[in-house]
Amino acid sequence: MTEPAVVALDRSRPSREEARADLSGGSGELVYADPRTREVIELAGRVARTDASVMISGESGTGKEIFARYIHGHSARARGPFVAVNCAAIPGSMLEATLFGYERGAFTGAYQTHHGKFEQAQGGTLLLDEITEMDLELQAKLLRVLQEREIERLGGCRTIALDVRILATTNRDLAAEVAAGAFRLDLYYRLNVFPLKIPRLGDRPADVLPLALARARVHTPRGRATPYFTRSAEQKLLAHDWPGNVRELDNVIQRALILCGEGWIDAPEICIEPAIVSSRLDPRHQGIAPAGAVVAPPALNKDLRTRERDLIVDALQATNGNRGAAARRLGVSPRTLRYRIARLRRLGVSLPVILKGAEGSGESL
Repeated sequence: MTEPAVVALDRSRPSREEARADLSGGSGELVYADPRTREVIELAGRVARTDASVMISGESGTGKEIFARYIHGHSARARGPFVAVNCAAIPGSMLEATLFGYERGAFTGAYQTHHGKFEQAQGGTLLLDEITEMDLELQAKLLRVLQEREIERLGGCRTIALDVRILATTNRDLAAEVAAGAFRLDLYYRLNVFPLKIPRLGDRPADVLPLALARARVHTPRGRATPYFTRSAEQKLLAHDWPGNVRELDNVIQRALILCGEGWIDAPEICIEPAIVSSRLDPRHQGIAPAGAVVAPPALNKDLRTRERDLIVDALQATNGNRGAAARRLGVSPRTLRYRIARLRRLGVSLPVILKGAEGSGESL
């Protein structure tokens, strides 16, 4: 197993989500071994030394909040508070009061003055998690706060100066959200001073085994030695594409610990659910969690295969058959795209030859 690199993090306020599944080993450290992750960490370290706003993007479960905490922990604000707000978890009508605070009597139920998240983050960092879920009206108010560096509580008339660094995360294509009119262009430029893209776990395979071992250490019951992974178990972990990213890996490791005997985890204990048609192939479905596993009728399976074929063909046609560019357009790795093309062929789905001018050896569909 590749020896993982470890970077210390300020984990003074770890969230419940982070404790469940993240890039850390659960002990306040960032675990990684893949060069792509190392590159992202180096960039995060550089921007941490500044006070620039950072837009952290990546699929659900890749550890975006962990990188936000890393930036905070390596900044001049590290001794200040780190406050995270999940914009997707708070109804729009409540998010404004949550961010800006309110005075007593500002609305029904406001029995006392409440300091909002901006004030709570004074001298530190405020993370706006999944910011693309914020409605346009509130985006306009946020833009003004970023420009003026001051707020007023709801129902108040006193201006409060801010000393807060803003970080934001999204699991969507932010430029596409702007083009669709769902996200303000001026706010995009305010927040996207330094974009940081977190690769999906399937695109950084060297991280899989170190993370698996780290999660096993976290979930092994007290008083029991952490089991090791047999070679066949490691091979099974490495063979999977991890569409659910670190969160999926965490679930698999928890199941394995329940099923395994004393001392080791073997391949049969690595229970990986059958692949679902990836939501990454349709950006409109980003961030929507799949329901429980069901057996789809044959007609639905055929429709899904046809839809997948159409998405792949459209992407290849738009990129003149360049598989690397097509994979980026679809939001998957080239390896995943090759796998899906091969699987469609095995299922008898017809695919046109459209790789004229393609990169590489000129292989065709």
